[in-house]
Amino acid sequence: MNGKIGFRGLISALALMSMAILGACSPESPKVVPRPEPKQEKVVNTDTKLAFNPRVDILFVVDDSGSMENHQANLAMNIKQFVGSLQNNRILDYHIGVITTSMGNIWGPSPSGRLVGRSVMFVTRRTPDGLRELESNLRVGIDGSPTEMFFDPLLTGHNKGFYRPEAHLAIVFITDTEDQSEKETADSIASFLFGLKQGQKDKVFVYAAYVSAKEMGCQRDDEQKGYLERFFVLTGAKTFSLCSPVFGQKLGAVGDDLVQRVGRFMYLSRAPLVDTIHVTYGTQVIPNDADKGWIYDPVRNALLLGSDID
Repeated sequence: MNGKIGFRGLISALALMSMAILGACSPESPKVVPRPEPKQEKVVNTDTKLAFNPRVDILFVVDDSGSMENHQANLAMNIKQFVGSLQNNRILDYHIGVITTSMGNIWGPSPSGRLVGRSVMFVTRRTPDGLRELESNLRVGIDGSPTEMFFDPLLTGHNKGFYRPEAHLAIVFITDTEDQSEKETADSIASFLFGLKQGQKDKVFVYAAYVSAKEMGCQRDDEQKGYLERFFVLTGAKTFSLCSPVFGQKLGAVGDDLVQRVGRFMYLSRAPLVDTIHVTYGTQVIPNDADKGWIYDPVRNALLLGSDID
């Protein structure tokens, strides 16, 4: 579909699980019994379907300017820690794509915000040798534009298939500089991204391995306009240093965070009577077990699915 690229160029599995309250459900629906409303003399069983959506589109935005060679190598070497978190969760349905900061038409292997893909355009759980493909895609080279731009909009259909409107969207920045765009602002891009998810900000996640303006001891390509750091504030980004001595652990923590936020919580519409909850998938009963089934999280009013659920 038509859209702006860079971020807007994104526009171009597990089956959804649903829950029902006591009454008749589809064979694939987990079932939850709600707590009676206050002052209600008797409980009337009604069917309410709540979507559990373990889909996430993950976009790495990798700086391909001349100062990034060692950082790209470090990223590719450690990406297995990020992917391992995703693969260990059997529920998560992910797309992982890569674009560069070269938004002009003449620079680098991935101009105009196009997905980098030597053999495949993006990696999924079903991609043969997906880790190797992703490692290759992340090594975008250092022949890109010296004017790094994350937000410039153009039109393209090149990225079709990567972005899924119903999925969560995660963006991971890998850069040693600020954005140098002229046409967009952090505010406009943040608003655009949230708009893609109908204002559901909890469906957009931002992470970054970068060099902040205040950081000492990590070389920064100091072309400052302030767009990127403001964007991180607006989107509640989780960030860490590009030069972190535990870079691999930090990258793995990003994967862990995505699994927790996308692939393990089934949010309820109202507080249930916990000892009456029954969860099924088809004819299979999912046990009340922290590892191999589910537990109720009263803080989130959600079912937390175990990491070893079958």
